[in-house]
Amino acid sequence: MTSFYDIGALLEKRFEKIGKYTYYSIYSVSPYKQLKERIEYLLAGNPAVVAAPGVPGAGKTTFYAFILANYLKDIICDEGSSHYLYVYIAPTNDLVRDFMEKFMKFLKGVFGVDCPPDKLSERIRVYGSKISAPRYTRLLKAVDDKVVLVASTDWQRVSARILSSKEQYYLIDEASRMTFVRLFIPIADAIARGRSEGEIRGFAVIGDENQAVGLSYEEREQLFLHAVRKIENSDYVDVIPLTISWRLPEYTARPIKYGFYNGNLTGRGNPLTIQATHEEVKKLLETEKRCKKYEKYIEMFLNVAMQHPLVHLELGEHFRSGEKYDEKRAELGWCMAYVLSQLVKNKRISVVVPYTKMAFAVRILGQLPNVVTATVASYLGREDDIIISIFGKEQASNCNTYYMQDPYTFNVQMSRQRNAIYTVGSAEILKMSSEYCTKLTQKKRQDRLKEGWDKLTRTLDMLLQMRSVVSI
Repeated sequence: MTSFYDIGALLEKRFEKIGKYTYYSIYSVSPYKQLKERIEYLLAGNPAVVAAPGVPGAGKTTFYAFILANYLKDIICDEGSSHYLYVYIAPTNDLVRDFMEKFMKFLKGVFGVDCPPDKLSERIRVYGSKISAPRYTRLLKAVDDKVVLVASTDWQRVSARILSSKEQYYLIDEASRMTFVRLFIPIADAIARGRSEGEIRGFAVIGDENQAVGLSYEEREQLFLHAVRKIENSDYVDVIPLTISWRLPEYTARPIKYGFYNGNLTGRGNPLTIQATHEEVKKLLETEKRCKKYEKYIEMFLNVAMQHPLVHLELGEHFRSGEKYDEKRAELGWCMAYVLSQLVKNKRISVVVPYTKMAFAVRILGQLPNVVTATVASYLGREDDIIISIFGKEQASNCNTYYMQDPYTFNVQMSRQRNAIYTVGSAEILKMSSEYCTKLTQKKRQDRLKEGWDKLTRTLDMLLQMRSVVSI
């Protein structure tokens, strides 16, 4: 059964008052200061293209929500029509819902805007396949002359609903595949040449090419960030990298920092180490009999987790051949989640796996408090306090397995944690497979894949060098 996000409820929600100076202080230093200035210049009606390639946890969605709430706070409750339309685009319903919640939090909690939900529903539109608003249906209707803000999962939903002529400014959150960019690229190119015409007057795009998954070589070439880099020498184009991750603790970010980001990532997240006694763990495992056979592994894991927020359990065997699930890994991952859910009850835990069948194999073992299981594909743009990351098939198998077909999925799988991440699998076998595929590649169209395999190899090499590897 499909669940829908009630966006209308966000209009009614009371948000706690938050001091705006915290955000002003963050956004008043480089590189956010320059990015804020350039996007505000764009929103003020100046043709421009602004790109911000950002590392995981750089606060990309939060930044957009703050910028738009700050810019619209004095007009969002006004009467009358608007000649300008500001559009936030993201590829998933989760991201659109997340943006709207943050936008309303800033609007009400930070800037103190207090106008009734009915008025807000006149000025805002939200579109997506899982978006609902049963009490404020105007949120889902066409864009009339009163609307100033739209949040949508794709551009087509917006363009088909614009009823009146408006100057349009797009803030794009390019988290993965974006179906409209082929249409936007020539417009951005025209702006870069100083020939802006038509109703679309400018773009800001924030994203991470290293987290764009599920794309072919040709589709990677059509990423909007990739296209903007080609025109960045124009006076109308700015590219401002965001290299600070407010989510990832530095130690947990180290593998991808040197693997996918060439050292250009600084983790500012809060690390978590586990506190537990041998007696506590033994009692927990006696309560859950199916975990008793993993007692040695779990004790070894916890001994290291008491010192480090990243622990890798290096298995001496590869993923079960020819299958989309591995019973041992499912049980071990579930038992780790079970023990952690009892030891750190104030933290949320996600078990992240590559395959749907693997997710099902974990879920059927039983529901645990504060624990969810999800696939990597469904976790784009999401995060949690603790991540248990279970590897998929490591062996090369003609270079057509999960990670070999799309090495960037591994980066997503290693970057969802706010406090700690625990990985389960054979990094050694996966590294050998990546090296094998890199050497085997000769076709030009696979150059992008080779680049991804190189990044994957460096990430795994760094992971294996960490002090917190446990071989079992």
